[in-house]
Amino acid sequence: MRRAFFSWVLFLGMAALCACGSAPAKKNDVPAPTLTAADTALVKKVVQDVAAKPSKVEVDLEAAHEFFFLAKSMEMRGDLRQADFFWRQAYKADPTSRYLGFGVAERLVAAGEDSLALVEAKKASLLKGKRTASQYALLARLYVKTNEVDSCRKYFVLGLDSSRYQDMALLYDYSLFLEMVRDEKELVRIYDLLLPKVNYISTLFQRQLSLLLDMGRDSAVVDLFGKAHEATGDKQMLLQKVRGLMAMKRFKEAFAIADTLTSAKPEDEEMTIMVLSSMPGDSAYAFARKKYFEDGVKTPAVLCFIGQYEYDIDMRDSAKVHLLASVGKLQGQPKYANRAYLGLVNIFASEQNFTEAIKYAEKSDSVSNGDTRMLLASVYALADKFDKAFPLLDSLMKFWGTWQPLPGVVDSANLVLMKNEAQVKYLQILDIYSRALIGEALDLEKDVRADSSKKARAIDNRERAEAMLETFFAKDSSYSRVRLSMAMNLERLKRYDESFRHFEILLNQHDFSPHEMASALNYYGYSLIELNRSVAEVEKGYKLVLDALVLEKDGEGKDAYLDSKAWGLYRLGRFDEAYQVMQLIDNKKMSRDDVFWEHMAAIQDALGLKKEARSSYRKLLKLNPKHPAALKFFGKKK
Repeated sequence: MRRAFFSWVLFLGMAALCACGSAPAKKNDVPAPTLTAADTALVKKVVQDVAAKPSKVEVDLEAAHEFFFLAKSMEMRGDLRQADFFWRQAYKADPTSRYLGFGVAERLVAAGEDSLALVEAKKASLLKGKRTASQYALLARLYVKTNEVDSCRKYFVLGLDSSRYQDMALLYDYSLFLEMVRDEKELVRIYDLLLPKVNYISTLFQRQLSLLLDMGRDSAVVDLFGKAHEATGDKQMLLQKVRGLMAMKRFKEAFAIADTLTSAKPEDEEMTIMVLSSMPGDSAYAFARKKYFEDGVKTPAVLCFIGQYEYDIDMRDSAKVHLLASVGKLQGQPKYANRAYLGLVNIFASEQNFTEAIKYAEKSDSVSNGDTRMLLASVYALADKFDKAFPLLDSLMKFWGTWQPLPGVVDSANLVLMKNEAQVKYLQILDIYSRALIGEALDLEKDVRADSSKKARAIDNRERAEAMLETFFAKDSSYSRVRLSMAMNLERLKRYDESFRHFEILLNQHDFSPHEMASALNYYGYSLIELNRSVAEVEKGYKLVLDALVLEKDGEGKDAYLDSKAWGLYRLGRFDEAYQVMQLIDNKKMSRDDVFWEHMAAIQDALGLKKEARSSYRKLLKLNPKHPAALKFFGKKK
């Protein structure tokens, strides 16, 4: 009050001085006092101070309180127009109230008066009083509408700091602002705070996931799925986390999760199978058995994996039981069903049970979109169902032999890969088709009742097979098994020297299994013995057969190799030894083999065992009534 009074007095004094200065001087008047420089400076300072001070604000707290309570009462009654009026009156009564100023601004926003609301909010923000998150939020939202980015960010951050990042609505509004300004790094941080508050709602979750993937933050993606699972209990989220861990080769973490699974839900099954794929065979088998038989992940896919592994380690009886138990329950899971089908095809084919092998090969073809059609053709050929095998092989050869990618579908790098895959498929068809042709030729050659047309067909088959194998070799000559097919086929075409050259190459290669090498050694050795062109060749053939027997002492081919050994001894004139070897062979296994009885009879005849030879030749004639050696024997005796 003193300052205001002094200013007023000073102002009147200055006015009087000015008035005196302009009136004419009188002789009797007292001279006007002269202002010193110090006085002038003092006056100037006072004037500046007065100008800098805000004018006196009248505050009527009693009226402000009364209008505020009236406003609240109107709000409770639902009369918002009257409520807004009393809010303004309350603010007029106390224009120093930050709370009332922001209250008026909020109601202007509700009325759609954003520009006025911003003016009032700015004024209120300068007033003293408690600063709240809602006030900062109001300013931030109003600045959004005026596109003042820096101010928006400032007040959003102040509001969130003030609420300790607990205001969900403010977090969401801030995220919308960040989307607008494309601040992805900050947006990821805000979504990370917001998602737990909204229970990982799908729309926000997918947006956060998309951001993290675009930024290449794989670890954060995995963590996101883990947090979502913890919050919601959704097993799909845990499944996605395990997938991410597997993709990042964080196998120990994935295994730790899979080890806790105890139900037969589809997600538990898939996580278990995924983890198994990263483990060594024995460990994977033990873990699969634990999950299935102990932990409750008792699903057909896990059982199928157990059966597959047992087949791989030659536990065929157990594998068959488990694969058969799983296969009927894998409807709707073609990927796993097909694995079971393929395992059963191999098992039944190895048992010569071609009816069952064909059944499961056809099932595999039905669920694999044609991907296993080559296998089906192979099984048909093994079962001597060439009428079904050849049409399939013709269509496959035409498709893969002329395959071209759709124009513009793939880039150049993928195009090279696809062309390579197509060539591999084509070579596989050539291999399978040639073996099917050779298989039918063998059947025709063994048919003692075959007429000239069938014999001609057998030769035609072998020549077609040779052409296919030559095409194969022109593209890739590294496959030993294909070379073996070539060598054996040429031997049957009586092109011996060409055949033996291939065999010589095979003997110097080391990519055969012991069983396969034994078969190759025996075939080459027996061919040399049977051809009987020279003693040196017979001796070489005999030695090759002995090598085969060393490799296959107790294998499936043992009896056939013993027969080859005995025939080698016969050609070398060692008849007694030959007969001793023949007696080591299981006659029951060879009872339907005309070559065995031909050899037995010839050796017995050479030893002078006429009765025994006659009996063996009679068995031979039952199998092959036109066998020349048997007819010759009985012709001599007649």
